[in-house]
Amino acid sequence: MTTLLPARGGTPCDHVARRVARSIGGFEHTLLGRVPRSVTVVAMPDRLVVTVHEAFTPLERRLTGDAGGCCRVDDFHRDVFESSREALLDHVRRTTGVDLDAGLVHVDAATGSILKTFSTESSVELVLLGQALPALGVPVNAHLHANGAAGIGAGRS
Repeated sequence: MTTLLPARGGTPCDHVARRVARSIGGFEHTLLGRVPRSVTVVAMPDRLVVTVHEAFTPLERRLTGDAGGCCRVDDFHRDVFESSREALLDHVRRTTGVDLDAGLVHVDAATGSILKTFSTESSVELVLLGQALPALGVPVNAHLHANGAAGIGAGRS
């Protein structure tokens, strides 16, 4: 596993996080022909979690207007994720030296976005929170989990 902290400091290496974000953003642009809306990198002393947030294209937005189209968009992005995942991980490893392992994808038709989450650990968690309810806190709308490098995060609990 890649160490993310400098030898003398106790804060995450910002330059490593930026390099990983640029590497993934460049790969996604090459793959899909569009730049992700954002790439969030959370660097901790012993792990890194990366989330890529992409917006639907206008066509995908129209397709998700009905259940059949929604399934097509979901299937498309899951297939793209599954077929390009290893190439992305190899690209990040070559360009940054960071070994990402687990990954999952979540297509959210309600918000018109695709979330791809990766971790340097062998599993990754994505908890999707709903709108806050006064005095009751925040409901958990979905919980996705992927174990190992082959997981695509299809499971919900």
